[in-house]
Amino acid sequence: MKKISARVSALFTALLVTATCFFSAGHADTPDIGECKALFSHGSINWTTGKVQATGRALPPEQEMEQASEYILSAAKADASRHLIAILKQIHLTANMPVEKHIASKDRRMAGIEEIASNALIKKQHYISDRSMEVTLETSLLGGFLQLVLPEKIKQIPEIRTINPEQKPESQKAYTGLVIDARELDFQPVLYPVVVSEQGEEIYSALFISREHAVQRGVCQYVCGSDLTGALKKAGENPILVKGLRKGRENNSTIVIAWPDSEKIEKATEHYRFMRECRVVILLDTPMESRDSPASKTKIP
Repeated sequence: MKKISARVSALFTALLVTATCFFSAGHADTPDIGECKALFSHGSINWTTGKVQATGRALPPEQEMEQASEYILSAAKADASRHLIAILKQIHLTANMPVEKHIASKDRRMAGIEEIASNALIKKQHYISDRSMEVTLETSLLGGFLQLVLPEKIKQIPEIRTINPEQKPESQKAYTGLVIDARELDFQPVLYPVVVSEQGEEIYSALFISREHAVQRGVCQYVCGSDLTGALKKAGENPILVKGLRKGRENNSTIVIAWPDSEKIEKATEHYRFMRECRVVILLDTPMESRDSPASKTKIP
């Protein structure tokens, strides 16, 4: 009877471990089709949705406590918050400028990032077979985070009113967005991408849109994979499609487009109004590479 009981217990433990691995790792880390997702040991950045997640774990206290469940939840959240801060600091504004380098350790913006992490939502929480609790926190790149880290030169642009606008032919539809096909460029997502012509003229960047637009919607949206149709749909009913020729030599967060394409954008009706109001989508080749954050090596207390 004891042998049977032991076998049942071992089987239950094996099933519990298998189920825990499936729900805590496999499901959470697999990007949906079309999503650009950078995976870390303890979290991820979804560049398509703008969501950042981080996980933390904590073991129950050695001594029994009346509020043990509250203690372990608090400790797991604190661990997840540390990982979330580490991931947010690694996000790049440009290819050579991570957030950690952009802001000083004692800067008020660093305190703001810590506050964002502490206020992150609990996406899920569950116990693991070793009696530890795992918590996943989630925050957004949009809103408060972008307000903190975007350069000060990106300011609010006053509304431009058109006096005596030219009549457009009925057959000419207004462009609703811009899709940049950068699948062959090995371009890595950044918060502040720049698009230039072959002559070096800046066609699009965060300076073309208001700070409010950049903070609320981001400078652009990234889509990964070979589904060009899906990327076009994200840019409205009538987007302009251009192909990225290469990355900028001195700045790998710059995309160079052909002169005819830059001319097409420049000639779009009310160019600056179009760039301010349109949806900009950058299509990349494959989901992002996995990375490791410094905090990922932190041991569970």
